Amino acid sequence: MTEQVIPEKVWLSIKGTVAHDGEESDVMELLTEGIRSGKADSCSLAYDESEISGMEGTRTTVQVNGQKVSIIRLGSVNSLMEFESGKRSVTMYSTPEGDISMGITTRGIDIDYDESRRPSRVKVDYNIEMKGIGETDNTIDIQVKDLKN
Repeated sequence: MTEQVIPEKVWLSIKGTVAHDGEESDVMELLTEGIRSGKADSCSLAYDESEISGMEGTRTTVQVNGQKVSIIRLGSVNSLMEFESGKRSVTMYSTPEGDISMGITTRGIDIDYDESRRPSRVKVDYNIEMKGIGETDNTIDIQVKDLKN
């Protein structure tokens, strides 16, 4: 018999940094309510983007499967970004202004787990190359807290 896992509401503290060609990093921080579902090494975190992120109307889902992290965005912006340490992937980033091809090289992934083996922190360090736009060094750091805390 398969154990049912009930999705739970959580607080997500999301900090993203972007550095262009050695310049000082741009930092975006967001504290939002989200949903955590799944269990152990296979878990997802979902939240709605806000006007602050420039992606209002988009639902973001972060999937953690072992040491692989995927970020799926659906709505006003559509993309699938896949991260595995030391690997490169190519994806399309679809916006209302058009599609952009991106190469993503993952430098590192750090995942902390709580006592129930659910992700309590997900940090990804990566580089993005966009044709005609340039390269950026990026990090995303997501901390997960129980809603009742």
